[in-house]
Amino acid sequence: MARVPHELTIDILCHLSSWCSSIEDPDFIKLHLSHSLKTNTNHSLLLRPCGYHFFSVNYDSLKTTQTLKILGSCNGLLALKNNKKRIFLWNPSTRKSQVLPSTEIGRAGLTFYGFGYDPISDEYNVVRMLNKRFGFLANNAMHWMAFKSPQSGKENLAGFDLASEEFRSVELPDFCLDEPFWFGIGTMGGYLCLSAVHGELGDIVADVWIMKEYGVKESWSKLISWNQPHYIPSVVVPLAFSKNGKKVLFNIGYQWFSFDERDRFVWYDVGSERVENVEIKGLPTSFDVHLYVESLVPLNSNAQQ
Repeated sequence: MARVPHELTIDILCHLSSWCSSIEDPDFIKLHLSHSLKTNTNHSLLLRPCGYHFFSVNYDSLKTTQTLKILGSCNGLLALKNNKKRIFLWNPSTRKSQVLPSTEIGRAGLTFYGFGYDPISDEYNVVRMLNKRFGFLANNAMHWMAFKSPQSGKENLAGFDLASEEFRSVELPDFCLDEPFWFGIGTMGGYLCLSAVHGELGDIVADVWIMKEYGVKESWSKLISWNQPHYIPSVVVPLAFSKNGKKVLFNIGYQWFSFDERDRFVWYDVGSERVENVEIKGLPTSFDVHLYVESLVPLNSNAQQ
């Protein structure tokens, strides 16, 4: 009987996440992760209603599954913090975890975290910062919106390179918004992504920009300008492209503008500009949300199960 080629076997197993948990080959693990990222599969949404408490929602079926406490996520690994303030990494797919060494830090001001991967050193890094928001990963660097100085009245995008451990400044697009209701920045589809909500001729407009070439200001391109007539001002966060790349999943949040509206998800068709509501049962009234990709990335040999 003819044998199935090894390359074909690997390709088949990449589509079967239930089998992947028993396979620990480093090449297969990287191939499985690469396949998930390229095809927008094996994804979950992480919803934070308050504090560090999270809900995990399967991206394909969009059903609430479990509650988590989390600092950040990258390549299927979660950075967590327990009640004893110990930080550890956990892979929900393989159910393995590793406690990180305890380090003391001054308590002057708020402390926030970022978690990312450096492909050059093949290492994962937890970055702890004072007086900055939660960081997000793009182009092998953690990013925060921050003031250049305590006296500065304008925030800028700062990046911390995980390989060189140096800071860099990333310029934002020159969008003409004198008084936007809200704007935020993150990543989508591997690109830096900026979204802004503002008023225009009595309507609410949400603009979405992506940086096609990292670090090049001129490469900022407006992907979406979504006119929302008669809508209540809201936080409009683009999360991910659909598998065919023709739609964008948005999280619409009202917590800053209305106590009567519930946060929700919608699909936005980039071509037709049509909007489709997404119904998910059991969600809290308001929440923050992050995209998480499942993987088989292992922890160190002393990881606990």
